[in-house]
Amino acid sequence: MKRFSLFILTTLFVFFCSTPVFAADQSGKPEKLQTVNKKLKKDVKTVAFHAHLHCDNCVKKVVENLSFEKGVKDLKVSLDEQRIQISYDVAKTDISRLKAAIKKLGYDAKVIEQ
Repeated sequence: MKRFSLFILTTLFVFFCSTPVFAADQSGKPEKLQTVNKKLKKDVKTVAFHAHLHCDNCVKKVVENLSFEKGVKDLKVSLDEQRIQISYDVAKTDISRLKAAIKKLGYDAKVIEQ
């Protein structure tokens, strides 16, 4: 019985000590989480490149390699439009690095003005 009581007390202690506590604002959402989300939205930009993609394997190659580039948040590749659209974190990468990564795969990329 003592072991069971000790187990319950230990479990409750660990649970309450590991649960994060956030102050809520008037909307009911935690302030700390709102600040993080606003920061992420502000630091993410999108750029589109025109690249001569020939087939589905080209699309697969681009998706498999560019999705792991540092700072890439979202990637859309269109074979029909010959277009690569990348959402990226400006703190981790920039357009010239993304263009170099596409060129490293063997495709000439030109920035599409939006």
